[in-house]
Amino acid sequence: MKGNPLLRIAVILLLLIVVFWPVFKVTQKSKTLPQAPVLPIPDSKQGSTNGITSSLPVTLLLHAAPSPIHCSVSQDGVELLTESNCISQGEYRAATGIRKGDDLLVTAEWNDEEPHALRVEVLVHGYQSHLEKSFWGQRQIEDTLPVPDSFLP
Repeated sequence: MKGNPLLRIAVILLLLIVVFWPVFKVTQKSKTLPQAPVLPIPDSKQGSTNGITSSLPVTLLLHAAPSPIHCSVSQDGVELLTESNCISQGEYRAATGIRKGDDLLVTAEWNDEEPHALRVEVLVHGYQSHLEKSFWGQRQIEDTLPVPDSFLP
């Protein structure tokens, strides 16, 4: 661009203002977010008075490499899956019900000190969403898989 340097600077500043003005306006408007109204939950969807919600029909899958000598998945002391639910080498499956908001306790035990992998999947009947978590350990694994209150229906 040829011409007066002051004119070139004025044109460039005008272009910068035209480009950045909408960005400035958008960022200034987003300082306060509108509050969404809170809708009451119908009585049929609420849990009982002690905070325990109804059970979800699920299929628990446990994949282990290599196969453990003992494995289990339990919730509040009730075993939902054990080594008796073996479907193939290192694969375990059980159809059961779980409660939302309570963690699943996953335990497995091997008889050597090699690294071991364990994956637990919770498949909810009729839904594509699922929970899964992988665990790593040597001789023994004992960990939890949280089931959030907001998990599905």
